[in-house]
Amino acid sequence: MRADTKGGRAPKRKVIMIFLVLAVCFLGGGFWFFRHRGDKGVIVKPKGEYPVGEVLAYYQRDQDWKEDTLGSSSFHMGGSGCLTTCIASALSTQAQSCETGYVITPGELNQKFGETGVYNSQGDIVWDKVKEALPEVEVTVASSVKGEDIEGLLALGRFPLVKVKVGGYGAFHWVLIVGSQEGEYLCMDPLREDGKLIPLSSHGTEVYRLRCVYWER
Repeated sequence: MRADTKGGRAPKRKVIMIFLVLAVCFLGGGFWFFRHRGDKGVIVKPKGEYPVGEVLAYYQRDQDWKEDTLGSSSFHMGGSGCLTTCIASALSTQAQSCETGYVITPGELNQKFGETGVYNSQGDIVWDKVKEALPEVEVTVASSVKGEDIEGLLALGRFPLVKVKVGGYGAFHWVLIVGSQEGEYLCMDPLREDGKLIPLSSHGTEVYRLRCVYWER
């Protein structure tokens, strides 16, 4: 009888372990779905030509700021600072033709965001708080992605921040649209150390979210 009792414990433990693994997978998948439930890609192609001027491109893994954390979160600029880097590039590029603007590096912007509580605990930007860090800017948070909105921003000398997937199918990533030519949007990609502009199609043709941060004129 004792041998039978011991023999029955192992299968029970296996069942419990399998149940726990499945539960973790289910909860993790549910959390991912909840967080990204609104992320449906929209194919965008420019209808017009928007000349590209001088772009101040930044690299999120620059030695000067790659180890800086996003607020009080555990995330760092080098791995998760693509959006902050794009915003710094957008503002610095626009500042060249805007009297009220000024050049700001990703490191400086990240510090401002951290000091004013722009990041949540996951290192995500809370858009309503951006103006607390930069009172001189305006913020556009589009409820959906529309090609005409992207072109409308470019026509006003503003640079759209767009959420894509790396290579068109990888992790979510933000790039900065700075113009268009020959039927392609051109982007500043914060993962490019050389600062060269790339076509949006390098990350597929689908955009999942649209934002814009720009200096008031």
